Amino acid sequence: MTDAAHTLATPVPVPRTQTLSLGNARLFWVVLLLALVPIWFSAHLPAVDLAEHAAQVSALKQVLAGNEAFTHLFEIHWFTPYLVGYLLLYLLSLLLPIQVATQVLVSFAVIALPLSTGALLRAAGADERWKWLTIPGSYSFAFYWGFLTFMVAVPISLFFLVLTWWFVRQPTLRNGVLVALASLLLFFCHFLAFCGASLFALGIVAGSNYRNLKALIVRSLPYAAPLPLVASWAVSTANHDGKVQASDFVFGGVGQKFAQFLAQPAGFDYISSWLTPIVTLTVALFPLIGGAKLSRRPERWLPVLLAVIVFLALPSSNFHTGFIYERMGIFIAPLWLMAWDPAPNRRWEKIDGLAMGVILLWLFINVGRYAAFAREVESFDRALAAAVPGKKMGTMTNGDGSPLFVPPIYHHFPAWYQAEHGGIVDFNFGDFFPQVVRYRADAPARIDQAVASDLREFRWDRHGGDNYDYFMIRSEIDVCVAVFNERCAQLALVTHEGTWWLYRNTGRPQ
Repeated sequence: MTDAAHTLATPVPVPRTQTLSLGNARLFWVVLLLALVPIWFSAHLPAVDLAEHAAQVSALKQVLAGNEAFTHLFEIHWFTPYLVGYLLLYLLSLLLPIQVATQVLVSFAVIALPLSTGALLRAAGADERWKWLTIPGSYSFAFYWGFLTFMVAVPISLFFLVLTWWFVRQPTLRNGVLVALASLLLFFCHFLAFCGASLFALGIVAGSNYRNLKALIVRSLPYAAPLPLVASWAVSTANHDGKVQASDFVFGGVGQKFAQFLAQPAGFDYISSWLTPIVTLTVALFPLIGGAKLSRRPERWLPVLLAVIVFLALPSSNFHTGFIYERMGIFIAPLWLMAWDPAPNRRWEKIDGLAMGVILLWLFINVGRYAAFAREVESFDRALAAAVPGKKMGTMTNGDGSPLFVPPIYHHFPAWYQAEHGGIVDFNFGDFFPQVVRYRADAPARIDQAVASDLREFRWDRHGGDNYDYFMIRSEIDVCVAVFNERCAQLALVTHEGTWWLYRNTGRPQ
């Protein structure tokens, strides 16, 4: 029996379960379900890109249904490594309203992170109970930025590592084929998650077989199955997408990386909360305080070392993709916990209350923030309800932040009109290469990302102002004249709710 097989075959002793113990499965499920409560305070979450992803699925349904308002503007691109998340949301939206379907899928991603972490720890021979420590981190950087397809891909990536442990334990042809198929699936979940999970899996394989070069090469082959797909997609995208060709390389400052490194396990949108270092230190030090020791087996600690190197080495932006290293930080905590051998003399019952107390404190503060946000977003809901469904809306922001969150969470909020009311909103993600629904090459002029970010860039003729039935602007003051100049005279104010201004273009037929 190999060393890795021995690790997997040896059961990890679990201490006697008490009510206030991390070994209490019922209590774990109670806290895990309570962690989902903030997601359901409001139909619209404080997640930057989430509305755009929901709008993509709405557009997909309209194109598939043959709606000419959509088919003459959009086309479907099935060959994208972001397909799985969109298909899951599409299937849910056939049964549920799109905003509810989005909440369900986000809830799945949040709840699946601790569960997949527990499965990974169990497969590796670490202490499965430490999955508790990843509950806060399920509200990751990707959560607050609304990277829905990436969020869905993360737990799938961790289960992919579980499959790698099975393959290391029993490197049969059947298990190799399963790894290859899972690797292909992961490519269609999310490209960044696929790259990270493949690297971490190869760390497990290399750590288990570094003494046998032949075995190392043979057992790495299943992970090469998606390479033709990767090459085809990357070359096609690089050659045919002008935004990718012109994209900038942004590495990110050292201080910024350090701040994100601390914030990732804590479940807050940045390091601004006083609770952030407390949660992160609890995750980092809990195994050590409990008497655990870092494993001497390289297959256990090599993946987390690779995860840290990836986090520090990757840029923040490249290939017309932003926040690259930031979102990869979600893997560090599960892999860190995997690197520890459980303590032979269990001291967990004495310190379980510490971890549970920190997690419950995090939950209490999170509930408060999201309850306040639910009240804050009511004005947007009223403004959105005032627009007639099925129209075309141009949107711009003169300030897209909230005092409750650091990211610009309102930046894409008007895209909920496209998602919920069957209209078309510009700017929307149809301009981006990874999306399943994209603008056709012959689509008319429209509001682009630059205008959506800075309304001073808007020009009526250049951005197709005559094509819009509505304009929605977020601003503290009325900026109609400043933005539209003499065209403001043909815009009728439909409603003003809080910081949201909805105008109707009287030059368009109703």
